[in-house]
Amino acid sequence: MDEALRRQIADAAAAARDDARPGMRTAMHAGGRLTARERIDTLLDTGSFAEYGILAGRTGREDDTDFADGLVCGGGRVAGLPVMVAASDRSVLDGTQSDRNQRKLSRILQIAEREHWPLVLLLDGDGARPDDPLPPPPVMVNPRGRWGLYDGLAHLNGRLPTVACILGRALDGEAGAALLCDFCVAVRGTPIGTRETDGTLTTHPAEDYAKRGDIDRVENTELAALLAARQFLGYHLPDRPDRDENPDYPSIATIIPDNRRRPYDMRQVIHAFADADSTLELQPDFGRSMLTVLARLYGRPIGIFANQPKSPLAGSIDPHAADKATRFIEMCDAYGFPLVSFIDNPGFMVGPQAEADGMARHHARPLAALHHRTVPLCSVQIRKAYGLGPYAMYGWGTSHNAPLLKLAWPTVESGGMSLEGAAYLVKRREIQAAATREEAMAIRDEYAEKMRSTQSGLRAGRIFQFDDIIDPLDTRTRIGEMLARTAARRFGAWRHGIELR
Repeated sequence: MDEALRRQIADAAAAARDDARPGMRTAMHAGGRLTARERIDTLLDTGSFAEYGILAGRTGREDDTDFADGLVCGGGRVAGLPVMVAASDRSVLDGTQSDRNQRKLSRILQIAEREHWPLVLLLDGDGARPDDPLPPPPVMVNPRGRWGLYDGLAHLNGRLPTVACILGRALDGEAGAALLCDFCVAVRGTPIGTRETDGTLTTHPAEDYAKRGDIDRVENTELAALLAARQFLGYHLPDRPDRDENPDYPSIATIIPDNRRRPYDMRQVIHAFADADSTLELQPDFGRSMLTVLARLYGRPIGIFANQPKSPLAGSIDPHAADKATRFIEMCDAYGFPLVSFIDNPGFMVGPQAEADGMARHHARPLAALHHRTVPLCSVQIRKAYGLGPYAMYGWGTSHNAPLLKLAWPTVESGGMSLEGAAYLVKRREIQAAATREEAMAIRDEYAEKMRSTQSGLRAGRIFQFDDIIDPLDTRTRIGEMLARTAARRFGAWRHGIELR
């Protein structure tokens, strides 16, 4: 082969890499950001990246210096797991989308779908390139390459894990792509939005999107965001035969206050229950009365959803919490993660505001998701469960798809309403006749405590309301042993799509 031709190709590829562009790298670092290739190297296992389309440019000229046409993409590994990755290159034409680089991206999506490999998008671009030339004639009926991205992500929904990391300003198509992914993490303060036809930018910081449930996590740095992406992908690795105990597990028996009306942080229960350092909470700033957490239990990836008594709603399920739980249940079911629910729930939100927010429509979504799930579910009622709310946490008790294991702690109490609420009905006249508020509360509390014994954990066990009433210290072992008897995950088996945000 002609040595000159070989050198021409090698030199062109070398010119596109960071080492040949020290000024660009210095400028990115000065702004506190990594380059596109540094981001990929941080995400992937060392030396595993194989790039596609490094010679692509904005034009077809041999002297084109718009390297990779602003999109670096290829394949690699995360903790040994094969993945496909694409990174917007802000240093080239503001990381904008063109027909050419989106055809590169469509190629990556195609390979990911065929091989059933996760897809990661590292986003830092200004959307469609305004002056991108039209494809040469003949004009094709098929859409231009950039639209293959959205069709592709819609097709991959529920088929394989998709991850978006918003690491710099994301406009238009970049933002749209992120919200089609299973897991979306962004750097705090990053502007996300649109460019109007007159060039005006309309953006909001990532934190605002997180509060609306559009983004799963907000991290302080690019490194933290990339590590969160690695952690999410790690749950899609095969089960590990890990039998190590969580050294913090004994604390699970001391978290619940003796005062039944005092709140506590359900996150403490989850962290004590799961394997050490294995948890990743999704959407912590959205639907805060519901917690959704990926974790491992004895090395097996699981999904945990739980009521949060320490939230402003004290664990009541509002429309946001219902939607949050639904999407999480569907995602775990699509990818074969067994589910564990921890219940301390005063019910669904009621009242004029809840009705105006669509509570009647939203409350059915988690019930339907639990009914259609195919993965095992184990539920643990910790304290209260009133009205219909608990059914959003384990499904209908007599359903053919009831929990595999339905446990409770001795602190359990259940009923159509709270004991305090019942007191207002039964002792209404005495409470209304009370001379002071303190006297009224004393009447209420006396009745509630008197009736507490009728809803005790022992009584719940006697009437077979649960499969067992257990010591909190037995929770991890009982659920771990049950899940160990269930079938391992089937990789590559498509079940269904996942509700979009």
